[in-house]
Formats: sequence, structure tokens, C-alpha cells
Amino acid sequence: MEKASQLHQEALQITMLGGFTVSCGGKLCLEDVGRSRKVWNLLEYLLYNRGRDLSQDDLIRICDNQESQDPAKVLKNLAYRLRNLLTEHGLHGEECIIFRRGVYAWNPAVPCVVDAERFEELWKQASSGGLSAAEQLDYYLEAIELYQGKFLPRSAFEEWIIPLATYYQRLYIECIYGAYRLLAEQKRYEPMVSICNRAVAIDPYDEGIYELLIRSLIRLGRHKDALAAYDAVTTRLYDELGVNPSESLTNLYRDIMKTIKSVETDLAIIKEDLRESMCKRGAYLCHYGIFKDIYRFIARTLERTGQSVYIMLCTITDDRDDTPAVELQHSAMERLEEVIGSSLRRGDLYARYSCTQFVVMLPGTNYENGCMVGRRISDNFKRQYPSRTVRLHYKLLPLDPSCP
Repeated sequence: MEKASQLHQEALQITMLGGFTVSCGGKLCLEDVGRSRKVWNLLEYLLYNRGRDLSQDDLIRICDNQESQDPAKVLKNLAYRLRNLLTEHGLHGEECIIFRRGVYAWNPAVPCVVDAERFEELWKQASSGGLSAAEQLDYYLEAIELYQGKFLPRSAFEEWIIPLATYYQRLYIECIYGAYRLLAEQKRYEPMVSICNRAVAIDPYDEGIYELLIRSLIRLGRHKDALAAYDAVTTRLYDELGVNPSESLTNLYRDIMKTIKSVETDLAIIKEDLRESMCKRGAYLCHYGIFKDIYRFIARTLERTGQSVYIMLCTITDDRDDTPAVELQHSAMERLEEVIGSSLRRGDLYARYSCTQFVVMLPGTNYENGCMVGRRISDNFKRQYPSRTVRLHYKLLPLDPSCP
């Protein structure tokens, strides 16, 4: 193997988690900021597979040169460009990338420290037996701090990257759960709030991390923050993925609502707290869990009051009466929420039931008036959302008294 220059006696610091950079001596030398993807992909693959001799066929497949009439020549040109790129930034490309006997390799005489490898090693140490709780927690926390984001995110759709990104993401989640278990044993929830907030910024769709965040906030008595976190994840799941929150997340919401109020003896203060902060026109929008509680309360009173109450289900579909594409769901449901709110009375109630449905409660309404309300919502929706690919359907049923 070729001898490394004096410059490379100090190890190169390679970042692959959350971005791709190459540093030396504390100085940033290279950063993936939009140059040729094939050149960067070749560098990433060579660095990740240090210590391996990589055949031309392997690198041709990785660099996606199959369509070229002379893929070996294209690979040779990419290697030439990569060496020049490294040299331009003071890294002596001729020494870094060697070619001998038909194989390419990263020169083992050029030492490298890769954050992904260190992260994996910390996870292994934390997961091994024979450690004290404090030692295990230190390893978990160091690994969590090291994980700055997904593995090589700018190359996320490369075939060789996808399984590795999934692998490192799984290890990261395991580290977070391991840290939570150990911190919870010590009743130290404040660090978990910071850890989980950072984790959901990296992966905003992981319900499990949101659950840990909400549980930590509840243990700290920060119930309003816990409710805000629940609102954030359910809104994101509805609007961006078109899915409902899990049952465990919904149960956690119920726990928040049970404990959200502190002890208060002044009835005037309680009354003021119960009032709406703003006098809003239109129907009252609430979470489905609250809607369900109100439904059950009203069902208990119907036998005594004789009031007529109807429940309406509003559903959007595509022009084939199937669930619309996710990109249509967000805009259509956002507009439907506005239409329902403005088409109903202030004493009416509605809540989002699923990714494509709202459920509505109409107190003091008979069937004929309920049908008129449904048509009004439908007409207003068509005017405000004139789409040939989205339809609105509604169904109406009376609210039955609960069993005595």
C-alpha cells in the first residue's frame, strides 16, 4: 500500500450522520454541498468500506454507470475527478484512493475516524452486560449526542444507503429507549425532554418517541406542554401521512386530560378558566376524545330532557369513492374543517374522526333540519374546494339515550 503523507498522520474526521463532511486537525476540508452526486457517492462508499478491496464491477454498480458503453472508463474518470477534489482541499487524493490489480480501495495508511462507526460501538458497549447503570447510561447518552441525523441524508435514495440508514436509525431509537428506562429509574425526566425534542426534529413521524416525550412532560407536571406535544404529532400524522394516532398515544392523551388541572378552590378562577379565550363564531372544534365524552354525557340526559340530537359523519373520497391520495387529503380536510366550522351554529360540535372524516353533533335538530345542514356543508365545500377528484359524503343518525 502507498505511504500516507505527513498531512494524513492525523486522522481524518468523517461525519456521516446528519450530513457528510471530512475534517482534519479540527478544520473542515470537504462538505457535501451539491457537487456531482456520483463523485460524492463514490467517496462515501470508499470511506464506509475502508479496509475492503472493491472491484470495478462493485463500484460501477454503486455509481450507477450500467448504461454507459464503457462503464470502466466512466469509473476511472470519476476516480480521477475524486482524487483531484481531495487534492484541491489539501487531502492528497493520489495517496487516499489507490488502484491496484483491478481493485480500488481507500488507503489504510490514511487513518480515519467515522462517526457512524463510533456510534455503533457506543451502542454495542451500552447493550453489553456487566455494566453498572451509570456506565450504561453514559454510553447511551454519548451515542445519542453523536447521532446528528440520518445516515448520509443527501444520498438517502442510493440503494446501498437505504438499509444502513434504517439500521442506524433503529440503533438510535434503541439508545433513546435505553436511556429513558435508566433515567426513569432515577426519576430524571428533564434530560429526556431535551433528548426527545431533538429526536422528533430528526424524525417527526415516530410516535414512540412522542410517547416518551409526553410521558416525561407528564412526570414533570408540564401537562400543557404534554398536550401541545400530542397536538403536534396528531396534526402531523393526520395532515402529512393521512393516518390516525395509535391507541397507546390516544390513551396517553386521556391521561393528560385527567391530570391537566391543578387543585383550585376559588370557583371564580375555575369559571374564568373554563371560558373560551376568544368568542369565536361557528361550531366548536375539539379532539375526538373530548367529543366522545360530550356525546356520552348528552346521551345520559336525553331520556330526561327529550331533546333531539343528531350525529353526522362527513367523509371525503376521490371520484371513485376510495380514499384520496395523501397529497389531496391535507388540503381537502383543511378546507372541510373550515367549511364545517362556518356552516354550523355556535352550539354545534365537531371533531376529526379519521384522516378523511369529521364527526358532527347537532343538538336540537330533527332529521329534516339535519339533512339541510348536510346539504349546506356539501354546497359550501364544493364552492370553496371546486375539485373533480374529491367528493364529500355525509350520513345522519339520531343520538340514542344511554341505558338507564
